[in-house]
Amino acid sequence: MSFPGTTRGIKRLPDGYIAVPIAENQKLSVLKICVLVRPEPDPVGGHMVVLRNMVDAKIFLGCMIDASAQVLDWLELWMQNSGTLINTPAASRLNLSNAMLDNSWNKQLRAFEQLNASEIIKTGLESSNPLPTLIDISAGCPVHPTDPESGTPWKLCTDEGLLQQNGLPGYSSSLHRYLYIPASGSATKFVPATPGAPANESTKPMSEICAKNAHTIPFNIAAGLMLVKKHDPIDLETYIDILSGISWDGLKHGRSILDIGEQINALRKDETTLTNDGRLFLETCGRHGRLIETLHLKLRLLADIVSSIHTMVCNLQRPLLNIGPESWQVKLGEVGRGLPFLWTAKAVLSDPGDAIPLAIEDTNLQYYLPSPVAGTSIYRPLVSSVPTKGRASLRIRSVLTETNDTTVVEGTFTTRERIEIASHDIVWLRINLACGDVDLYAHLESDSAMASGEWRFRTVAQNLKHTEDLKAAEGVPMPDIQFEIIPLLSSPCDLYSLAVLAIRIFLVDNKNSLPVVLDETLSLMRQVEADFDENVSIEERISNLFSKDNRWLESLGPHHLTFDEITSDEVFGIIPTEIWWAILIIIMKMLPGLGPDSECRDYGDAQTGGLHKVFERTMDDIDKLILKTRSLIVSDRQSNLEIAAAIQKYLT
Repeated sequence: MSFPGTTRGIKRLPDGYIAVPIAENQKLSVLKICVLVRPEPDPVGGHMVVLRNMVDAKIFLGCMIDASAQVLDWLELWMQNSGTLINTPAASRLNLSNAMLDNSWNKQLRAFEQLNASEIIKTGLESSNPLPTLIDISAGCPVHPTDPESGTPWKLCTDEGLLQQNGLPGYSSSLHRYLYIPASGSATKFVPATPGAPANESTKPMSEICAKNAHTIPFNIAAGLMLVKKHDPIDLETYIDILSGISWDGLKHGRSILDIGEQINALRKDETTLTNDGRLFLETCGRHGRLIETLHLKLRLLADIVSSIHTMVCNLQRPLLNIGPESWQVKLGEVGRGLPFLWTAKAVLSDPGDAIPLAIEDTNLQYYLPSPVAGTSIYRPLVSSVPTKGRASLRIRSVLTETNDTTVVEGTFTTRERIEIASHDIVWLRINLACGDVDLYAHLESDSAMASGEWRFRTVAQNLKHTEDLKAAEGVPMPDIQFEIIPLLSSPCDLYSLAVLAIRIFLVDNKNSLPVVLDETLSLMRQVEADFDENVSIEERISNLFSKDNRWLESLGPHHLTFDEITSDEVFGIIPTEIWWAILIIIMKMLPGLGPDSECRDYGDAQTGGLHKVFERTMDDIDKLILKTRSLIVSDRQSNLEIAAAIQKYLT
């Protein structure tokens, strides 16, 4: 057996791709920050490699090169993009604006700096808008549109007074963006830079300022803020599969495979390096040891994942609400010759989440909504994907004035819609009175209702102007009232997502799919809770279930840690049962609202100012298991068991 040479850290541009500086002033720099461009577009992926689309940003694959065009590092180029939110329901209901997105951007930047400041490359463009940019793919250079008369570049207009003077939406009060020539003053023309931006006699189309060049493609034409951070090409699911014993196809761009360096290629299917020196235990001489090593490496991976979410939520004091495997990349460190490089792996959070803050008007409540483009995912509870809305009837019982001059309304709510509501959720009600529409925000209580199908409601304290009109409506049945249940989504949603990720890490293999094993885990949780007895530990309840019904072991046993052929009968001779029960308990406690063993009662069960605390017990439990499994790796447990059996036989 031979080990790979010392060139593993060398990175290179893939064949057929060029590195284009992100701004004209970068062309003269010794170290250039570039976007990776394919002059001949991939039939599926196009000219540029889009790593991810966020609710308010697009992320491109980039690189840092030196004067010789040697790639020094792979980069993520986060480009702010407000255009994706325009005309969405969230934008109209929440009154989103560029100012709100800029504020969110700055918070995310600070969170990234707290999480791992060494990953951020400061260019100034993360806090100061760049010039609008196109890319000339034939010349391999950036292009900033300029005014032919003055020779000055077009810039993003943030002058509220100037925009208002010309009858255009303001920058801070809308999602629309306009380019202008600052030197022209009030005589400047404006160029709409976002989809659907209103046009009038003071505007002209984008086509008039862009070079008439078929080889020019847009890059950052709306002059969005740009964040540059280091990129690790291995995604989380790929790494999980690698730990389970399979290799990787490689980094893809549409139909193309990107060759970006030996360290990454070491994980591809046509390489033997992974077998040779990726692990401590070699494939040919340590099947049992490899299983314990896999368990330990997967525990370390989960610890990285939970810790990174804890840090991010602690700094942002908001949930992420979009957690999935795509939220992380895995970084491999440089190692000496012959050392197991998988032991250098670290999961790096690459997505700070895109939860939208919802300030309830006339109250001090803060709620969060998932991204309007998030959709449904197995990694997110369905409550965060599908809000309930419809029509209802209500009767106001009383209108109360609180000591702080706020108003609380109590009444009865009836609807034919099938609704499920948690104690922390809130219901938006729009009541039409003589004074106009009045929006109320209430909690529903079914226990105190007098009739089936009814809920008593009590609104949160609001600063309402029309209390007299509300009092006049006391006792009056009001049909056809528009309502929507706004689930209080907080960090327990992220805890649920982490539980599903843990299931993906420990229990999914070539025989267990994620939907099936998630269903089995939820069934186990419900059975454990059905057998709840405060005098019987959860470990004992799980052990009893596995002893009574072997199907639990077949579906949720540690043999699913790897693609290696290890039977369920022999697996507990390798991995102690108490360690496996502890892993299952960690997962089950992370699932909110399933019983007394759950860490959180529902998806809103997190205290204000302490949203990150829901992750802390999980982190402590995982850290304890890491220490226990590390001790298993350096001992020959199978031999110890044989010796113990021999001693026991002799004694009896």
